[in-house]
Amino acid sequence: MGRFKRLFVAASLLAVFAATPAFAGLGLHAGFSIDPDDFLIGARFKSHPIEERIHFLPIVEVGFGDITMVAGSLDAHYVFKTDSKYAPYAGGGITLNWFDYDGGSDTKFGGSILGGMQLSPKFFAEAKIG
Repeated sequence: MGRFKRLFVAASLLAVFAATPAFAGLGLHAGFSIDPDDFLIGARFKSHPIEERIHFLPIVEVGFGDITMVAGSLDAHYVFKTDSKYAPYAGGGITLNWFDYDGGSDTKFGGSILGGMQLSPKFFAEAKIG
């Protein structure tokens, strides 16, 4: 693992764990990305509501597949009011991604929009474009 990659992962984890007292829960997540074609695994923290139905979620994840990716993001979710046991949400965030290609590496800063459905306190389904 390169020096920059280790530093990025350590700084991301330190930032997330330093903020832990303000957050309601820690969770693991897994998924897939389309471009690059990677399998993703990561950790996310969910804040207590900042305002009614608004939560912040710092996320750290690693992708394996076409290339290796290490990503950190800070997302905000607005949870829609519903009488159902399911909780739809929408939001967006800022991201910092580090990509390791065969011929080098690249770091990109950007944003994303997302939508999802909280299926239970521990499970959700989400789509994110960024």
